[in-house]
Amino acid sequence: MPAAGRHHRGHIVSAGQTLDPNVPGIGLTGCGIISQCLLEGAELAGIPIRAVCDVDREKAARAAQRVGARVRETYEELLADPDIQAVIIALPNDAHYFAALQALDAGKHVFCEKPLTTSAAQSLEVARRAEASGLVFQMGYMKRFNPAFSAVKQRLHQIAPVTTASFRLTVSGDPVLEGPGREPSSWHADIKRAGGGFLVHSGSHLLDLMMFYFGLPEAVWGSLRRDASGNEYTNSFMFRFPDGLYVSLQMVQTRARGLGYAGSTWEEIVEVNGVNGRLAARGADWMGKIPPRATFHPADGEGPRELFTFWESQWAEEMKAFVTGIAEGRCLGSTAADGYRVDYVLEQLKRLENESGALELRYEL
Repeated sequence: MPAAGRHHRGHIVSAGQTLDPNVPGIGLTGCGIISQCLLEGAELAGIPIRAVCDVDREKAARAAQRVGARVRETYEELLADPDIQAVIIALPNDAHYFAALQALDAGKHVFCEKPLTTSAAQSLEVARRAEASGLVFQMGYMKRFNPAFSAVKQRLHQIAPVTTASFRLTVSGDPVLEGPGREPSSWHADIKRAGGGFLVHSGSHLLDLMMFYFGLPEAVWGSLRRDASGNEYTNSFMFRFPDGLYVSLQMVQTRARGLGYAGSTWEEIVEVNGVNGRLAARGADWMGKIPPRATFHPADGEGPRELFTFWESQWAEEMKAFVTGIAEGRCLGSTAADGYRVDYVLEQLKRLENESGALELRYEL
């Protein structure tokens, strides 16, 4: 079974502390909403961004001013900049494929926002090219660096053997449950350009976490429902792993308000049960601004222990991992191969809208 990427906190400095002055020159392509999170992470980690580009010149100018970077007119110009050794791809999902291949062809290390591409076939091609290049290619699955979810990973051995696990996400929103479709307000809401809806945007993160914890599932069954626009607003799946472990994934968009411990619009819960204890992690917003929580219920009878209740930037941690990984010559987060595996599983899950029974998962990498 291919190994998941690993996060080694011991190699990473504290947020706000400047890294080695010989850090690679990093360029950013795409200055939309997600780039603001990544720029914040770079700022907190003391990582300079040297150049940015975007088809929207005003967005590029604002991003450049924020971090003191140069504006490049085109992506090709950014890649040709001799001061740039690594690029952050924060473009719409349907642009990831060509942007990633261009960066690899130019000999640049790559940080690519998720998903890797909008199809498993394209993701497999990029992953193979990334592995052959010898360059660091890290996916933007920042939940591996969320302190609560990371705490669960670090303590899995303490509750082993694991017997059951569940991943649940409930989000307040206004899904089009029935009736005519709606015009997408941006590429993010365009099912074709994004490669999917709720399942791709949020489910991909939970799949990456699941694989980070337990490896690769070998089969899945379940169901999903789409609204008239094609958005997968209700998803319920059961995964089987080679060691006999069964893990559930449930995702739903609802008009309910005041969710979770923070009374927010977001409730994300991961629970792992083992013979020797129980671990649980809870998040209250996708951006990680509200302090997450992690709880350990040990087998010694001392009661639950709160592992994490304060804030730490998942964005800063993943940016530090990217730079540290380049220095060490290895990816310290989700690899391009991990990105392909998530995209492959997503593609199979979409089949469950019309198929019943278990689907065997056969990875090509």
